[in-house]
Amino acid sequence: MNSRPGYTGAGVAQQSWGGFPPPPNRACGLLVFNMAKVEIGEYRAQDAHYGLYQLATESGDIVIVRRKVGEPTDYLHPNSPKVKRQRENFGLASTHYSHLTPIQKMENRLNTELVEYSRGSKKSGTKVLTGRQLFISKDIHSLNELQKHIPSYLQICIALTDQELNLIEGDIRLYGLFDSEWREEDRRQLGPSHWLFPTVPRDLPLYHPVGADYDYYDPEDPQTTYLTLKELMLYHYHKLSPRPTITSEILRPNAAGYQCLISNQIGEPCPDHWKNVDEEVHDGIATSIYHLYSMWTTDLYNIADPTTGVYDPKKVTIRAVVRRESGYAYARCARMAIRTHDQTFIDPTSPYLFEAWQPITWELEKNPATNDYWTLDEIADLQIGIDLRTYLGVGWYSRGWCTQLYAKVEYYAPL
Repeated sequence: MNSRPGYTGAGVAQQSWGGFPPPPNRACGLLVFNMAKVEIGEYRAQDAHYGLYQLATESGDIVIVRRKVGEPTDYLHPNSPKVKRQRENFGLASTHYSHLTPIQKMENRLNTELVEYSRGSKKSGTKVLTGRQLFISKDIHSLNELQKHIPSYLQICIALTDQELNLIEGDIRLYGLFDSEWREEDRRQLGPSHWLFPTVPRDLPLYHPVGADYDYYDPEDPQTTYLTLKELMLYHYHKLSPRPTITSEILRPNAAGYQCLISNQIGEPCPDHWKNVDEEVHDGIATSIYHLYSMWTTDLYNIADPTTGVYDPKKVTIRAVVRRESGYAYARCARMAIRTHDQTFIDPTSPYLFEAWQPITWELEKNPATNDYWTLDEIADLQIGIDLRTYLGVGWYSRGWCTQLYAKVEYYAPL
């Protein structure tokens, strides 16, 4: 190498640099003009790296997962029995995870743990493992220590039905026996009648499904629905039976209620309109009420208290006997009303009326104020009523009349 001033090196034209020497290539303070050529003579195969994660437990358990590390690791020890076992267990754990259902994998994604990891005797740290990595690391640890997989979850779907396997839109829960205590399993509703239990442990001695619906009872609870794992895997339908009913009772008006606003009557005037509609057998026009004006107007009446004692109400049906006077055959001029929890509710359907007396009904399985099933106290405080008007047209009218009104209450028999 020549370092004299003005030396340009072989094959470099002076005119390309305006008559001046080209800039030198400096390396370590020396002028360098020739670059070395590097060739790879032989490729070296390198196995996957493994790192050791140590769980933060007093027992010092070691959990192994595959990871990229910068320290010398198992590829330097291809014949080590421990490394071979690590590789085998990692493959088994990965296969175990792949056999989980999609919902079970989704549930596992929510699992997170802080663990300690070790890359050698003097280096350690902490790392958060989640989802698939956490499952596989725990499974590898179980294979190393116990020579078996961690217990995988069982996914069970149970439909709620009646005794003839007709679907019921009810509720079902599944309990597992943990150390002599029943623990409820996680569940998801797939439809009105179908419930999925995606993470049921496989190693419990007993399982206990319990169904519930207001109109049904569980004839097998709690004596005979204790299932083993094998029985649970074959258990697809949970059958309920209809709750038996007793004879319903009729509750008739017996006093003035919240308001008495209907304009006219044949019989007792306000506030005693209830006396015109309380008969057991209706007397037609002999005692009745009607309204002269086009605006809907409501009477409300107190009714007799229920007499059943402790039975649960199943359904309340309001029944009235009404007619239209004259006019248009498709006029709507009578509808029923109730008052509960200091609120008045009107039947949203208003039937077409004939000129002859006819019964109309309004069935209420739930209290509209609470959207829940009736209680005896609500029945005792219930007021029923009628909403009437005169429907006016050009040269004609259709007037609503009522001659009878009562509530029919059905009850469930005690189980």
